[in-house]
Amino acid sequence: MECRCCHEKHVEFLTVNHINGNGSKHRREIGVNNGRQFFEWLVRNNFPDGFDILCWNCNCASGKFGKCPHEKEVMSCISLAM
Repeated sequence: MECRCCHEKHVEFLTVNHINGNGSKHRREIGVNNGRQFFEWLVRNNFPDGFDILCWNCNCASGKFGKCPHEKEVMSCISLAM
């Protein structure tokens, strides 16, 4: 298991990411209040689509700025190569 963005592998830094960015709304809808309850919900529901693994930094940056700085760096490199 590793961060989809930066490939961090230390499990202590990894988080579950709502791909559509609707994490707090989704957690309210399913009635979970903490990470442990949410992880148990994921297990009970056979890890449904719509989630991936990000490290804490990449997840927070994506939530706050819309994209992680790593993703912006990759896009800049692609633009320069064209």
